[in-house]
Amino acid sequence: MAGADRRTLMPTDQARRQRNPRGQGERLREDIIEAASHLLEDPGGPPLSLRAVARQAGVAATSVYLHFDDVESLVRAVASRRFTDLIRAQDAASTDLADPCERLRAACLMYCEFGVAHPGHYQVTFTNPLPVGEDVPWDQMPGQAAWQHFVEGVAPCLGLPADDPESMRTALLLWQQLHGTVSLRISRPRFPWPPLADTVTEAINRLIAPVRPADDP
Repeated sequence: MAGADRRTLMPTDQARRQRNPRGQGERLREDIIEAASHLLEDPGGPPLSLRAVARQAGVAATSVYLHFDDVESLVRAVASRRFTDLIRAQDAASTDLADPCERLRAACLMYCEFGVAHPGHYQVTFTNPLPVGEDVPWDQMPGQAAWQHFVEGVAPCLGLPADDPESMRTALLLWQQLHGTVSLRISRPRFPWPPLADTVTEAINRLIAPVRPADDP
């Protein structure tokens, strides 16, 4: 075989030469994200690789490169998907509650339940450094929408707008409390932890009560 014929086909070449039928490209991208999500579900699993994702999805490795340039871009896609899933789960848990603090409690409890139930995904979204460049602005970071959603849940419980510094400060303190709760329960599952709902309720009461308007019930 001539030397030119033996050259390795690079993913960029493959991307230029192949086109997915209308609609199939997006379905393949979804399949790849779900395959990566499945592999990342195990926090003790091996480091993610595009070849492993291709095997899990049942496609050629070059097909993964049609949608993701590297592992980092795929991890970002998985993280974004899980952040969206978390927001939807929190909304579903709190949507029928009228009292803002009850809605906040339900959303915080769902955050903790979501993390404990999916330790690998929690590691991707909230524990490991997100693989993004330093030049990426905050409003384009994976998880920014989830953070804003959280602040918007804290603010009405305080009787304040979401952009009030007190809303941001309290939300940050509460998030740190919830993150510690999830991380410790994942790393120390045999510790005699109190019921998760009780922990969440006490955290909210201790952080919210001192700053909630006095005329609120």
